[in-house]
Amino acid sequence: MRVIILMVISYLLGSIPNALWIGKVFCGIDVREHGSKNTGSTNAARVLGPKWGLLTLVLDILKGFVPTLIAVSLKMDFFQNLTNIKNIDFVLVGICAILGHIFSIFLKFKGGKAVATTLGVFVILVPKAILFSAIIFFIVFAIFRYVSLSSICAAILLPIFIFLMYRDILIYTFLGILIAILIILKHRSNIERLKNGTESKFSLKNKKGK
Repeated sequence: MRVIILMVISYLLGSIPNALWIGKVFCGIDVREHGSKNTGSTNAARVLGPKWGLLTLVLDILKGFVPTLIAVSLKMDFFQNLTNIKNIDFVLVGICAILGHIFSIFLKFKGGKAVATTLGVFVILVPKAILFSAIIFFIVFAIFRYVSLSSICAAILLPIFIFLMYRDILIYTFLGILIAILIILKHRSNIERLKNGTESKFSLKNKKGK
């Protein structure tokens, strides 16, 4: 039952609110009280500065990367043997990390938007697809300077890239669709602001929410 234990560890690891503890420990700031009030790396960069934003981003990526890498390295196949679905164990471990970030047990089941943690999971599972999705992210960001719009576009296209490049492992495509839906739902307020023209473009000059 190692995979079940790893799923629990993956969820707990994903639940760690890196932006929150980094802000409080190193800057004496609660990021939930500034900027967008989100506990993701984008708000951390805005509120705490680029150095701490980058640290948050790396740690949030590792939350998905590490447990998924362990599952793949150990060739876990408990649920695969039960369901005959190829690589489902890797997917379940990755999903737990992503859900931990979105529904953190340390934040009363609230959390960030899971873009960075999703990146960590997919770098292990579908590296070619995530590369193309990242290219879309940076193209949209370079044109419009909206992190939210870039994330949404990358998330929407990700399952398409996965299907085209990993069509022999359909569970990866289903995971891509699920994550795309979750990311879009978590960006609902951003979508409304984009429609209304009130969404903030990314800037590091907005420290402490000012």
